[in-house]
Amino acid sequence: MSSKSLFILPILTFTLCSLTSCTDNKNEKIIYTSFYPVYDFTKKIVGDKYVVKNITPAGEEPHEFEPTAKDIESLYNADALFINGLNMEKWLDTAPSTIKEKTYTVTENITTRNENNVLDPHVWLSLKNARIELSNICNYVSIIDPANKDYYQGNYAIYDKKFEELQNKYINTLKDLSKPYLVTSHAAFGYLCDEFNLTQLYLSGLEPDATPTAKDIEKIIEAVKTYNITTIFYEEMVGPEVAEKIATETGVKCEVLCTLESLTNEEIDNGEDYLSKMEDNLVKIKEATK
Repeated sequence: MSSKSLFILPILTFTLCSLTSCTDNKNEKIIYTSFYPVYDFTKKIVGDKYVVKNITPAGEEPHEFEPTAKDIESLYNADALFINGLNMEKWLDTAPSTIKEKTYTVTENITTRNENNVLDPHVWLSLKNARIELSNICNYVSIIDPANKDYYQGNYAIYDKKFEELQNKYINTLKDLSKPYLVTSHAAFGYLCDEFNLTQLYLSGLEPDATPTAKDIEKIIEAVKTYNITTIFYEEMVGPEVAEKIATETGVKCEVLCTLESLTNEEIDNGEDYLSKMEDNLVKIKEATK
């Protein structure tokens, strides 16, 4: 090989590495999150101090999500992994100990509930619980990156106020209802109902893809008639077929109520987030319970 060729090779290698941002990727400060609400809350707290990446792809159901080998490899290089816990991230049970050691559960200090003796993981649909999650995330990143503690606490103060304002809006909107019933296809809204004095009536349990029995359907039809229900809600990630069938049979409306488990790329690009989606939910709940 000529001396000229030997000179060109390292230059080419350097150029390729620059194009793929080899050095930048190694130096990036990254926090991974397990699914959308944890991702959104974390971004609100860390601002521009960390890159926040969501391991569950946009628009994908997180309950039965399984990360790829490439996903697991990415977690090795992360500064931290923030999760919901409460059996949402079942895949983490078999994850390497190196990843578990830098995993933080953002639902610490939240009082949980059971539905039919099954732990309900949907804590984020309560504004009170969401505020606790914000606080936990602020505490965690302040420990991981103490040099920027004041910055994180400042962001927490800003967003906790926004969450409190929405919480008060829910309280004022949903007090003294004539029909305090929320009929859903999936039992995801228990924490929300508990916080705002609503009764959740549902077709299937905590697993969104569970198939309701004939008895379940009959029970909801009877409840619709008894309580003069005007709307049956279904989850955005699950088909509306059963809910639509009941709505047609009983002459009521069928609407999507967002569980915020996953937003699509289009929704995120349009500036939607936890707060805007919960605002939308409140409008629909108000209409259904008046």
